[in-house]
Amino acid sequence: MLRLFHTYYPIRNLIFFLGEGFLIFVALWVGMLLRAHGLFLEDAPRHSVWIRVLVVTVVVQLSLYYHDLYTVARPLKMSDLFLRLMQATGAACIVLAGLYYLYPPIILEQGAFFVALFLLLLLLVSWRFGYQYMCLKGIGSEKVFLVGAGRLAHLIVSEIAENLDSGYKVEAVLDREARPELAHRFGLEYYDDYDRMCELAVERKVSKIIVALDEKRGKFPAEALLRCRMAGIPIFDGVTFYEALSGKILVEGALPSWLIYSDGFHRHRWTQLCKRAVDIVFASAGLLLSAPLMACIALAVKWDSSGPVFYTQERVGQKEKPFRIVKFRTMVQNAERLSGPVWAEERDPRITRVGRVLRKLRLDELPQFWNVLRGDMSFVGPRPERPVFVQALKKRIPYYGERHTVKPGITGWAQVNYPYGASEEDALKKMEYDLFYVKNFTILMDLYVILKTVQIVLFGRGAR
Repeated sequence: MLRLFHTYYPIRNLIFFLGEGFLIFVALWVGMLLRAHGLFLEDAPRHSVWIRVLVVTVVVQLSLYYHDLYTVARPLKMSDLFLRLMQATGAACIVLAGLYYLYPPIILEQGAFFVALFLLLLLLVSWRFGYQYMCLKGIGSEKVFLVGAGRLAHLIVSEIAENLDSGYKVEAVLDREARPELAHRFGLEYYDDYDRMCELAVERKVSKIIVALDEKRGKFPAEALLRCRMAGIPIFDGVTFYEALSGKILVEGALPSWLIYSDGFHRHRWTQLCKRAVDIVFASAGLLLSAPLMACIALAVKWDSSGPVFYTQERVGQKEKPFRIVKFRTMVQNAERLSGPVWAEERDPRITRVGRVLRKLRLDELPQFWNVLRGDMSFVGPRPERPVFVQALKKRIPYYGERHTVKPGITGWAQVNYPYGASEEDALKKMEYDLFYVKNFTILMDLYVILKTVQIVLFGRGAR
Protein backbone atom coordinates (compact mmCIF):
# COMPACT_ATOMS: atom_id res chain seq x y z
CA MET A 1 0.00 0.00 0.00
CA LEU A 2 1.08 3.56 -0.75
CA ARG A 3 0.52 6.19 1.94
CA LEU A 4 -0.34 9.69 0.74
CA PHE A 5 -1.80 12.37 3.04
CA HIS A 6 -2.08 9.67 5.74
CA THR A 7 -4.47 7.71 3.51
CA TYR A 8 -3.65 4.31 2.01
CA TYR A 9 -3.80 3.62 -1.72
CA PRO A 10 -3.09 0.28 -3.42
CA ILE A 11 0.20 -0.08 -5.33
CA ARG A 12 -1.84 -0.90 -8.42
CA ASN A 13 -3.03 2.76 -8.44
CA LEU A 14 0.53 3.83 -9.21
CA ILE A 15 0.91 1.04 -11.78
CA PHE A 16 -2.39 2.11 -13.37
CA PHE A 17 -1.32 5.77 -13.59
CA LEU A 18 2.20 5.12 -14.89
CA GLY A 19 0.99 2.41 -17.29
CA GLU A 20 -1.61 4.74 -18.76
CA GLY A 21 0.99 7.47 -19.16
CA PHE A 22 3.19 5.01 -21.06
CA LEU A 23 0.27 4.05 -23.34
CA ILE A 24 -0.51 7.70 -24.09
CA PHE A 25 3.16 8.31 -24.89
CA VAL A 26 3.26 5.26 -27.19
CA ALA A 27 0.06 6.29 -29.03
CA LEU A 28 1.44 9.77 -29.67
CA TRP A 29 4.80 8.39 -30.75
CA VAL A 30 3.14 6.04 -33.24
CA GLY A 31 1.03 8.96 -34.49
CA MET A 32 4.20 10.97 -35.07
CA LEU A 33 5.79 8.08 -36.96
CA LEU A 34 2.76 7.55 -39.17
CA ARG A 35 2.45 11.26 -39.88
CA ALA A 36 6.15 11.61 -40.72
CA HIS A 37 6.26 8.28 -42.64
CA GLY A 38 8.82 6.90 -40.19
CA LEU A 39 11.16 9.91 -40.29
CA PHE A 40 11.24 12.81 -37.86
CA LEU A 41 12.41 15.99 -39.56
CA GLU A 42 13.66 18.14 -36.70
CA ASP A 43 13.54 21.91 -37.15
CA ALA A 44 16.21 23.91 -35.32
CA PRO A 45 13.85 26.17 -33.34
CA ARG A 46 11.78 23.24 -32.08
CA HIS A 47 12.31 21.05 -29.03
CA SER A 48 13.06 17.34 -29.37
CA VAL A 49 10.30 14.89 -30.22
CA TRP A 50 10.56 13.35 -26.74
CA ILE A 51 9.85 16.64 -24.98
CA ARG A 52 6.93 17.53 -27.26
CA VAL A 53 5.30 14.12 -26.82
CA LEU A 54 5.90 14.28 -23.06
CA VAL A 55 4.13 17.67 -22.85
CA VAL A 56 1.05 16.24 -24.58
CA THR A 57 1.13 13.15 -22.33
CA VAL A 58 1.17 15.30 -19.17
CA VAL A 59 -1.66 17.51 -20.42
CA VAL A 60 -3.82 14.49 -21.36
CA GLN A 61 -3.26 12.83 -17.98
CA LEU A 62 -4.07 16.05 -16.14
CA SER A 63 -7.29 16.30 -18.14
CA LEU A 64 -8.15 12.68 -17.27
CA TYR A 65 -7.56 13.49 -13.61
CA TYR A 66 -9.72 16.62 -13.70
CA HIS A 67 -12.52 14.60 -15.30
CA ASP A 68 -12.40 12.17 -12.32
CA LEU A 69 -11.15 9.34 -14.50
CA TYR A 70 -8.60 8.24 -11.91
CA THR A 71 -11.34 7.65 -9.35
CA VAL A 72 -12.53 4.08 -9.89
CA ALA A 73 -15.32 3.87 -7.32
CA ARG A 74 -17.66 1.76 -9.43
CA PRO A 75 -17.59 0.04 -12.86
CA LEU A 76 -18.40 2.21 -15.88
CA LYS A 77 -20.33 1.14 -18.95
CA MET A 78 -18.53 1.21 -22.30
CA SER A 79 -20.65 4.14 -23.53
CA ASP A 80 -20.11 6.19 -20.35
CA LEU A 81 -16.39 5.54 -20.31
CA PHE A 82 -15.98 6.42 -23.99
CA LEU A 83 -17.98 9.65 -23.57
CA ARG A 84 -15.93 10.78 -20.57
CA LEU A 85 -12.68 9.94 -22.37
CA MET A 86 -13.82 12.01 -25.35
CA GLN A 87 -14.63 14.93 -23.03
CA ALA A 88 -11.23 14.66 -21.37
CA THR A 89 -9.29 14.49 -24.65
CA GLY A 90 -11.37 17.39 -26.02
CA ALA A 91 -10.43 19.51 -22.99
CA ALA A 92 -6.79 18.47 -23.46
CA CYS A 93 -6.92 19.68 -27.08
CA ILE A 94 -8.16 23.11 -25.91
CA VAL A 95 -5.37 23.39 -23.32
CA LEU A 96 -2.76 22.28 -25.87
CA ALA A 97 -4.02 24.86 -28.37
CA GLY A 98 -3.44 27.55 -25.75
CA LEU A 99 0.04 26.23 -24.92
CA TYR A 100 0.97 26.05 -28.62
CA TYR A 101 -0.17 29.62 -29.14
CA LEU A 102 1.93 30.85 -26.19
CA TYR A 103 4.98 28.69 -26.98
CA PRO A 104 5.07 27.35 -30.59
CA PRO A 105 8.36 25.32 -30.24
CA ILE A 106 6.46 22.53 -28.41
CA ILE A 107 3.98 21.93 -31.28
CA LEU A 108 3.87 18.36 -32.59
CA GLU A 109 4.19 17.61 -36.30
CA GLN A 110 1.05 18.93 -37.98
CA GLY A 111 -1.90 16.58 -37.45
CA ALA A 112 0.10 13.99 -35.47
CA PHE A 113 -2.18 14.26 -32.41
CA PHE A 114 -5.32 13.65 -34.45
CA VAL A 115 -3.69 10.71 -36.23
CA ALA A 116 -2.89 9.26 -32.79
CA LEU A 117 -6.34 10.04 -31.35
CA PHE A 118 -8.02 6.82 -32.54
CA LEU A 119 -5.21 4.64 -31.21
CA LEU A 120 -5.14 6.68 -28.00
CA LEU A 121 -8.85 6.14 -27.27
CA LEU A 122 -8.61 2.43 -28.14
CA LEU A 123 -5.68 1.92 -25.75
CA LEU A 124 -7.28 3.96 -22.95
CA VAL A 125 -10.60 2.09 -23.14
CA SER A 126 -8.85 -1.30 -23.23
CA TRP A 127 -6.50 -0.37 -20.37
CA ARG A 128 -9.31 0.91 -18.17
CA PHE A 129 -11.57 -2.09 -18.73
CA GLY A 130 -8.61 -4.33 -17.91
CA TYR A 131 -8.06 -2.36 -14.70
CA GLN A 132 -11.75 -2.56 -13.77
CA TYR A 133 -11.56 -6.34 -14.27
CA MET A 134 -8.56 -6.48 -11.90
CA CYS A 135 -10.48 -4.53 -9.26
CA LEU A 136 -13.63 -6.64 -9.62
CA LYS A 137 -11.63 -9.86 -9.27
CA GLY A 138 -9.61 -8.47 -6.36
CA ILE A 139 -6.31 -8.89 -8.18
CA GLY A 140 -3.72 -6.96 -6.19
CA SER A 141 -6.08 -6.40 -3.26
CA GLU A 142 -4.96 -7.12 0.30
CA LYS A 143 -6.98 -9.69 2.23
CA VAL A 144 -8.08 -8.69 5.73
CA PHE A 145 -9.91 -10.28 8.64
CA LEU A 146 -12.43 -8.12 10.48
CA VAL A 147 -12.87 -8.70 14.22
CA GLY A 148 -16.28 -7.40 15.27
CA ALA A 149 -19.66 -7.00 13.60
CA GLY A 150 -21.00 -3.76 15.10
CA ARG A 151 -21.32 -0.22 13.80
CA LEU A 152 -17.59 0.36 13.19
CA ALA A 153 -17.29 -2.95 11.32
CA HIS A 154 -20.30 -2.02 9.16
CA LEU A 155 -18.69 1.31 8.27
CA ILE A 156 -15.41 -0.34 7.28
CA VAL A 157 -17.05 -3.04 5.15
CA SER A 158 -19.32 -0.45 3.49
CA GLU A 159 -16.36 1.82 2.72
CA ILE A 160 -14.54 -1.07 1.04
CA ALA A 161 -17.63 -2.31 -0.81
CA GLU A 162 -18.55 1.15 -2.14
CA ASN A 163 -15.06 1.78 -3.50
CA LEU A 164 -14.13 -0.65 -6.25
CA ASP A 165 -10.49 0.41 -6.00
CA SER A 166 -10.09 0.41 -2.21
CA GLY A 167 -7.29 -2.16 -2.49
CA TYR A 168 -8.79 -4.35 0.26
CA LYS A 169 -10.90 -7.49 0.35
CA VAL A 170 -12.60 -8.59 3.59
CA GLU A 171 -11.91 -12.31 3.73
CA ALA A 172 -14.03 -13.04 6.82
CA VAL A 173 -15.80 -11.51 9.82
CA LEU A 174 -15.08 -12.90 13.29
CA ASP A 175 -17.38 -12.02 16.18
CA ARG A 176 -18.40 -13.80 19.39
CA GLU A 177 -21.63 -11.84 19.76
CA ALA A 178 -23.43 -14.10 17.24
CA ARG A 179 -24.19 -11.27 14.79
CA PRO A 180 -23.89 -12.77 11.31
CA GLU A 181 -26.04 -10.08 9.64
CA LEU A 182 -23.04 -8.06 8.41
CA ALA A 183 -21.37 -11.10 6.84
CA HIS A 184 -24.62 -12.26 5.23
CA ARG A 185 -25.38 -8.80 3.83
CA PHE A 186 -22.03 -8.55 2.02
CA GLY A 187 -21.59 -12.26 1.25
CA LEU A 188 -18.66 -12.78 3.62
CA GLU A 189 -17.59 -15.79 5.67
CA TYR A 190 -18.50 -15.60 9.35
CA TYR A 191 -16.91 -17.20 12.43
CA ASP A 192 -18.41 -16.89 15.89
CA ASP A 193 -15.21 -17.67 17.80
CA TYR A 194 -11.55 -16.60 17.78
CA ASP A 195 -9.93 -19.95 18.50
CA ARG A 196 -8.68 -20.61 14.95
CA MET A 197 -8.09 -16.97 13.98
CA CYS A 198 -4.33 -17.31 13.57
CA GLU A 199 -4.47 -20.62 11.65
CA LEU A 200 -7.16 -19.27 9.30
CA ALA A 201 -5.28 -16.01 8.73
CA VAL A 202 -2.11 -17.85 7.75
CA GLU A 203 -4.05 -20.32 5.61
CA ARG A 204 -5.91 -17.53 3.74
CA LYS A 205 -2.76 -15.39 3.39
CA VAL A 206 -4.36 -12.50 5.23
CA SER A 207 -2.18 -9.36 5.29
CA LYS A 208 -3.96 -7.48 8.11
CA ILE A 209 -6.38 -8.12 10.97
CA ILE A 210 -8.65 -5.17 11.77
CA VAL A 211 -10.02 -4.99 15.33
CA ALA A 212 -13.35 -3.18 14.83
CA LEU A 213 -15.01 -3.86 18.19
CA ASP A 214 -17.36 -1.09 19.31
CA GLU A 215 -16.73 -2.09 22.92
CA LYS A 216 -13.40 -3.74 23.77
CA ARG A 217 -13.82 -4.08 27.51
CA GLY A 218 -14.22 -7.77 28.35
CA LYS A 219 -14.47 -8.67 24.63
CA PHE A 220 -10.94 -8.05 23.36
CA PRO A 221 -9.44 -11.36 22.06
CA ALA A 222 -5.94 -10.60 23.35
CA GLU A 223 -4.62 -14.18 23.27
CA ALA A 224 -5.77 -14.91 19.71
CA LEU A 225 -4.48 -11.57 18.41
CA LEU A 226 -1.13 -12.06 20.15
CA ARG A 227 -0.69 -15.40 18.36
CA CYS A 228 -1.44 -13.69 15.05
CA ARG A 229 1.03 -10.90 15.79
CA MET A 230 3.73 -13.40 16.68
CA ALA A 231 3.03 -15.11 13.35
CA GLY A 232 3.92 -11.83 11.61
CA ILE A 233 0.40 -10.60 10.81
CA PRO A 234 -0.08 -6.84 11.47
CA ILE A 235 -2.97 -5.90 13.78
CA PHE A 236 -4.78 -2.57 13.21
CA ASP A 237 -7.20 -0.68 15.39
CA GLY A 238 -10.53 -0.21 13.58
CA VAL A 239 -10.70 3.59 13.98
CA THR A 240 -7.10 3.97 12.76
CA PHE A 241 -7.76 1.72 9.78
CA TYR A 242 -10.97 3.60 8.95
CA GLU A 243 -9.03 6.88 9.01
CA ALA A 244 -6.42 5.58 6.57
CA LEU A 245 -9.07 3.97 4.37
CA SER A 246 -11.51 6.87 4.07
CA GLY A 247 -9.53 10.06 4.71
CA LYS A 248 -11.74 10.99 7.67
CA ILE A 249 -11.94 10.30 11.40
CA LEU A 250 -14.96 8.61 12.91
CA VAL A 251 -15.65 11.30 15.54
CA GLU A 252 -18.44 9.32 17.21
CA GLY A 253 -16.21 6.26 17.58
CA ALA A 254 -12.86 7.84 18.45
CA LEU A 255 -12.10 7.88 22.17
CA PRO A 256 -10.13 10.81 23.62
CA SER A 257 -7.31 8.35 24.42
CA TRP A 258 -7.10 7.40 20.73
CA LEU A 259 -6.67 11.06 19.72
CA ILE A 260 -4.12 11.62 22.51
CA TYR A 261 -1.88 8.69 21.61
CA SER A 262 -2.31 8.65 17.82
CA ASP A 263 0.22 10.19 15.46
CA GLY A 264 -0.52 13.65 14.13
CA PHE A 265 -1.51 17.13 15.38
CA HIS A 266 2.00 18.40 14.63
CA ARG A 267 2.43 22.19 14.84
CA HIS A 268 6.00 22.74 13.66
CA ARG A 269 6.97 26.41 13.46
CA TRP A 270 8.41 26.08 9.95
CA THR A 271 5.23 24.39 8.71
CA GLN A 272 3.19 27.28 10.09
CA LEU A 273 5.49 29.85 8.44
CA CYS A 274 5.37 28.01 5.09
CA LYS A 275 1.58 27.77 5.32
CA ARG A 276 1.33 31.52 5.93
CA ALA A 277 3.68 32.19 2.99
CA VAL A 278 1.52 30.01 0.72
CA ASP A 279 -1.56 31.88 1.94
CA ILE A 280 -0.05 35.27 1.13
CA VAL A 281 1.16 34.17 -2.32
CA PHE A 282 -2.12 32.56 -3.36
CA ALA A 283 -4.34 35.28 -1.87
CA SER A 284 -2.29 38.08 -3.50
CA ALA A 285 -2.29 36.30 -6.85
CA GLY A 286 -6.01 35.57 -6.47
CA LEU A 287 -6.89 39.22 -5.81
CA LEU A 288 -4.73 40.44 -8.68
CA LEU A 289 -5.90 37.92 -11.28
CA SER A 290 -9.58 38.01 -10.30
CA ALA A 291 -9.87 41.81 -10.06
CA PRO A 292 -11.47 42.22 -13.54
CA LEU A 293 -13.83 39.31 -12.87
CA MET A 294 -14.80 40.68 -9.46
CA ALA A 295 -15.61 44.05 -11.05
CA CYS A 296 -17.99 42.29 -13.47
CA ILE A 297 -19.54 40.28 -10.62
CA ALA A 298 -20.08 43.47 -8.61
CA LEU A 299 -21.98 45.05 -11.52
CA ALA A 300 -24.06 41.87 -11.98
CA VAL A 301 -24.97 41.72 -8.25
CA LYS A 302 -25.97 45.38 -8.26
CA TRP A 303 -28.03 44.98 -11.45
CA ASP A 304 -29.83 41.83 -10.26
CA SER A 305 -31.19 43.03 -6.91
CA SER A 306 -31.18 46.00 -4.57
CA GLY A 307 -28.73 46.10 -1.71
CA PRO A 308 -24.96 46.20 -1.17
CA VAL A 309 -22.55 44.30 -3.43
CA PHE A 310 -20.62 42.76 -0.56
CA TYR A 311 -21.98 40.89 2.42
CA THR A 312 -20.17 40.64 5.74
CA GLN A 313 -21.05 38.23 8.48
CA GLU A 314 -19.56 37.23 11.82
CA ARG A 315 -17.81 33.86 11.81
CA VAL A 316 -15.75 31.89 14.32
CA GLY A 317 -12.03 31.76 13.61
CA GLN A 318 -8.93 30.19 15.13
CA LYS A 319 -9.12 29.78 18.92
CA GLU A 320 -12.82 30.67 18.57
CA LYS A 321 -12.05 34.34 17.98
CA PRO A 322 -14.82 36.06 15.96
CA PHE A 323 -14.09 37.86 12.69
CA ARG A 324 -16.14 39.25 9.83
CA ILE A 325 -16.05 37.27 6.60
CA VAL A 326 -16.48 39.11 3.26
CA LYS A 327 -18.46 37.60 0.39
CA PHE A 328 -20.40 38.76 -2.64
CA ARG A 329 -24.06 39.06 -1.67
CA THR A 330 -25.99 36.11 -3.13
CA MET A 331 -29.29 36.48 -1.24
CA VAL A 332 -31.92 39.17 -1.17
CA GLN A 333 -31.27 41.98 1.27
CA ASN A 334 -32.27 41.18 4.88
CA ALA A 335 -32.78 37.51 3.96
CA GLU A 336 -32.98 36.43 7.63
CA ARG A 337 -35.09 39.30 8.90
CA LEU A 338 -38.08 37.01 9.57
CA SER A 339 -36.52 33.55 9.83
CA GLY A 340 -33.41 34.34 11.87
CA PRO A 341 -30.18 32.32 11.38
CA VAL A 342 -30.99 29.19 9.33
CA TRP A 343 -29.07 26.80 7.08
CA ALA A 344 -29.20 27.43 3.32
CA GLU A 345 -31.57 25.01 1.57
CA GLU A 346 -31.52 23.27 -1.79
CA ARG A 347 -33.04 25.84 -4.21
CA ASP A 348 -33.32 28.37 -1.39
CA PRO A 349 -35.87 31.04 -2.47
CA ARG A 350 -33.79 33.75 -0.78
CA ILE A 351 -30.96 33.29 -3.30
CA THR A 352 -30.96 35.74 -6.23
CA ARG A 353 -30.55 34.75 -9.87
CA VAL A 354 -26.97 36.00 -10.04
CA GLY A 355 -26.35 34.57 -6.56
CA ARG A 356 -27.31 31.09 -7.71
CA VAL A 357 -24.67 31.22 -10.45
CA LEU A 358 -22.06 32.62 -8.08
CA ARG A 359 -22.70 29.87 -5.54
CA LYS A 360 -22.62 27.19 -8.23
CA LEU A 361 -19.17 28.33 -9.37
CA ARG A 362 -18.03 29.33 -5.85
CA LEU A 363 -17.34 32.85 -7.14
CA ASP A 364 -19.08 34.45 -4.15
CA GLU A 365 -16.03 33.38 -2.10
CA LEU A 366 -13.52 35.51 -4.08
CA PRO A 367 -13.53 38.50 -1.67
CA GLN A 368 -12.29 36.16 1.06
CA PHE A 369 -8.80 36.53 -0.41
CA TRP A 370 -8.84 39.74 1.63
CA ASN A 371 -9.63 37.78 4.81
CA VAL A 372 -6.64 35.54 4.06
CA LEU A 373 -4.29 38.51 3.59
CA ARG A 374 -5.54 40.00 6.87
CA GLY A 375 -4.72 36.74 8.65
CA ASP A 376 -8.30 35.95 9.69
CA MET A 377 -8.32 32.89 7.45
CA SER A 378 -6.00 30.52 5.66
CA PHE A 379 -6.37 29.43 2.05
CA VAL A 380 -7.00 25.85 3.21
CA GLY A 381 -8.73 24.89 6.45
CA PRO A 382 -12.13 24.04 7.93
CA ARG A 383 -14.88 26.36 6.72
CA PRO A 384 -15.77 29.00 9.35
CA GLU A 385 -19.28 28.78 10.81
CA ARG A 386 -21.49 31.35 12.46
CA PRO A 387 -21.31 31.64 16.28
CA VAL A 388 -24.92 30.54 16.76
CA PHE A 389 -24.32 27.33 14.78
CA VAL A 390 -20.97 26.68 16.48
CA GLN A 391 -22.52 26.78 19.95
CA ALA A 392 -25.26 24.36 18.89
CA LEU A 393 -22.90 21.98 17.07
CA LYS A 394 -20.41 21.84 19.96
CA LYS A 395 -23.17 20.36 22.11
CA ARG A 396 -24.09 17.68 19.58
CA ILE A 397 -20.88 16.74 17.75
CA PRO A 398 -17.87 15.29 19.62
CA TYR A 399 -14.63 17.27 19.27
CA TYR A 400 -16.32 19.99 17.23
CA GLY A 401 -14.36 22.67 19.08
CA GLU A 402 -11.06 21.09 17.94
CA ARG A 403 -11.57 22.35 14.39
CA HIS A 404 -10.85 25.84 15.74
CA THR A 405 -7.27 24.94 16.66
CA VAL A 406 -6.30 25.93 13.09
CA LYS A 407 -7.33 28.88 10.95
CA PRO A 408 -10.52 28.46 8.91
CA GLY A 409 -10.09 28.32 5.15
CA ILE A 410 -11.64 29.42 1.88
CA THR A 411 -11.53 25.77 0.89
CA GLY A 412 -10.70 22.63 2.82
CA TRP A 413 -10.35 18.85 2.99
CA ALA A 414 -14.07 18.53 3.79
CA GLN A 415 -15.06 20.78 0.88
CA VAL A 416 -13.20 18.67 -1.71
CA ASN A 417 -14.43 15.36 -0.28
CA TYR A 418 -18.02 16.09 0.73
CA PRO A 419 -20.86 18.05 -0.95
CA TYR A 420 -22.20 21.32 0.36
CA GLY A 421 -23.35 20.91 3.98
CA ALA A 422 -26.48 22.63 5.21
CA SER A 423 -27.68 20.62 8.21
CA GLU A 424 -26.41 19.19 11.48
CA GLU A 425 -26.05 15.77 9.86
CA ASP A 426 -23.90 17.32 7.11
CA ALA A 427 -21.90 19.16 9.77
CA LEU A 428 -21.14 15.82 11.46
CA LYS A 429 -19.96 14.26 8.17
CA LYS A 430 -17.82 17.30 7.37
CA MET A 431 -16.41 17.29 10.90
CA GLU A 432 -14.97 13.82 10.21
CA TYR A 433 -12.96 15.32 7.33
CA ASP A 434 -12.11 18.51 9.24
CA LEU A 435 -10.70 16.56 12.19
CA PHE A 436 -8.65 14.44 9.76
CA TYR A 437 -7.21 17.65 8.28
CA VAL A 438 -6.49 19.18 11.69
CA LYS A 439 -4.68 15.96 12.67
CA ASN A 440 -2.69 15.42 9.47
CA PHE A 441 -2.29 18.67 7.54
CA THR A 442 0.91 19.40 5.60
CA ILE A 443 1.88 21.97 2.97
CA LEU A 444 1.70 19.26 0.28
CA MET A 445 -1.82 18.38 1.44
CA ASP A 446 -2.81 22.07 1.19
CA LEU A 447 -1.53 22.23 -2.39
CA TYR A 448 -3.51 19.08 -3.25
CA VAL A 449 -6.69 20.62 -1.78
CA ILE A 450 -6.15 23.76 -3.87
CA LEU A 451 -5.83 21.65 -7.05
CA LYS A 452 -8.97 19.69 -6.14
CA THR A 453 -10.80 22.97 -5.49
CA VAL A 454 -9.95 24.16 -9.00
CA GLN A 455 -11.47 20.92 -10.31
CA ILE A 456 -14.67 21.45 -8.29
CA VAL A 457 -15.00 25.07 -9.41
CA LEU A 458 -14.49 24.15 -13.08
CA PHE A 459 -17.24 21.52 -12.94
CA GLY A 460 -19.54 23.37 -10.51
CA ARG A 461 -19.87 20.49 -8.05
CA GLY A 462 -21.16 20.51 -4.52
CA ALA A 463 -22.53 24.07 -4.37
CA ARG A 464 -25.84 25.29 -3.06
